[in-house]
Amino acid sequence: MRFAEQGALAVLASALIFVVLFWRLGVPTFWDPDEAHYAQTAREMMATGDWWAPYFNEQPFYDKPVLFHQLQGVAMLVLGPTELAARSVPALASLALIGLTAWFGARTVSRDVGITAGLLLAASPGIFGLSRYAILDTLFTAAMFGGAALLAVAALCDRPSLQWAGYVAIGTGVLVKGPVAFIVCGLTLVIASILSADARRRLLALHWGFGLLLAIALALPWFVYMLMRFGDAFVNVYVFEENLRLFAGSRFGNQPRPWFYFQILAAGLLPWTGLVVGRLIDDVRAAIRREAVDTLEILLWSWTAAIVGFFTLSTFKLDHYVFPAAPALCLLCARAWSDVRADPLARHHAGARAGLHLVGPLLVVIGLGCGYFLVARLELPRTAVAVPIAITVAGAVLTAVVNVRGRAGRRPPRYPWIALVALLVAYAGIIVFVVPALEERKVVPDVARWVAVHARDDTRIATYRLNRWNPAFRFYVGRHAALIDDPREAEELFRSPRPFQCVMRRAAFQEFVAHGLPLTVLYERDGLWATSGRVLWRRRINPEQFVVVSTMPP
Repeated sequence: MRFAEQGALAVLASALIFVVLFWRLGVPTFWDPDEAHYAQTAREMMATGDWWAPYFNEQPFYDKPVLFHQLQGVAMLVLGPTELAARSVPALASLALIGLTAWFGARTVSRDVGITAGLLLAASPGIFGLSRYAILDTLFTAAMFGGAALLAVAALCDRPSLQWAGYVAIGTGVLVKGPVAFIVCGLTLVIASILSADARRRLLALHWGFGLLLAIALALPWFVYMLMRFGDAFVNVYVFEENLRLFAGSRFGNQPRPWFYFQILAAGLLPWTGLVVGRLIDDVRAAIRREAVDTLEILLWSWTAAIVGFFTLSTFKLDHYVFPAAPALCLLCARAWSDVRADPLARHHAGARAGLHLVGPLLVVIGLGCGYFLVARLELPRTAVAVPIAITVAGAVLTAVVNVRGRAGRRPPRYPWIALVALLVAYAGIIVFVVPALEERKVVPDVARWVAVHARDDTRIATYRLNRWNPAFRFYVGRHAALIDDPREAEELFRSPRPFQCVMRRAAFQEFVAHGLPLTVLYERDGLWATSGRVLWRRRINPEQFVVVSTMPP
């Protein structure tokens, strides 16, 4: 690679990683509801010095294992209890995941494939969203996929010593999100062993028994500690409610259809969706013809199938649950891009070649669609139109470069520069234009700060049916709050002689007043009931009215 090309690559990678992971990372207040819940748990861990048992609002929090909370707590010790500290953990985990993906691709295929895969992952919507959302998914993926990558390199590249670091990484994943790390890795092993005799031979040559014991030895002590400290309460909540019933029960209604995760992956891989679908078609056709499909390819598809299959079977679905499939899919896209570049007219890459030809047109469609919504539907600054224009132009240029030159048998660029620059512009536009517009309507943090300033030390703080905003209110008020959902409990608070301040919606306040409770509004703000892109529409949804009430005069 020429020096100038290396310099351009370094500039693009640095700009992409900085904008996607770190630019204005700590500026927005917490999004509802999970960010603030995790951040408050970490802050209480830091404040109390109890680093092994997570608490939220001074009550035990059993939903997830302890490692993510501990890391957030350490970040808060360094940076203070801020949004930046809470989000630095997922952002740094994403940086590690990008590096691991690039290393894995370079070690098993080529340097170009590794770099391309890392860049594709850095430019993916999943990385952009989850790196800026203070929850554990990027850390979990970095640990679990990192462990799987180390095991794969140990098996495929005759580096058996790497497997031990892989088992440690998988055990770390268990401490982040629980035994699902074992399940996904085990399913991948089973699927790959069924599909490929070579994969079965190589993988089973590793020391899985000792490795499993090592991973268990790393993760088990915390679970034993929690069982000894909290007993049946921990078992009932963590084991049954947050794992077994969440996976197999009917705890939540209106869940997505079985094809939900295929839609998420199709949208999340844009504009590379056609490329990965084409690669899948090529591999399926090769298997049907009994042609060789290399073991690495089978491992990547097995990893994807294990994740998508497992979470599709779950009765509770959230879009980010399949994020751990992203590194494998980016590696498949990078291999497809590299193979088409190496032999543009090869018949056995016909599907990937067709998908590569679709990258530019898909960018054009995305740019035109964003432009239409920006002009016709969204209320954003006029300068925001530069974003869809840039995406559309980039798509048109890439279409010309790949489609016109490609028909003559000439190779596409070494790296997908044009598409990556377009995505970089898109993410910068979201940070500059969209996030501030949403932030303007998030008023619960301001309401909580008002209460924190105006409430006396002996004033009881409460919320009534604040639902998704409860964690944000608790974090920003900075003291214990009674999170009330039962109207009878609320009435007991209102009739108590002890002074209080309670945050609720104005409609609830009016209902209590209609029942004869002498409540007074101390403070009022209009804002979002739940964070929604609809707030950006020109025809805005009616805002919710939040009030701080008391029986004391304003």
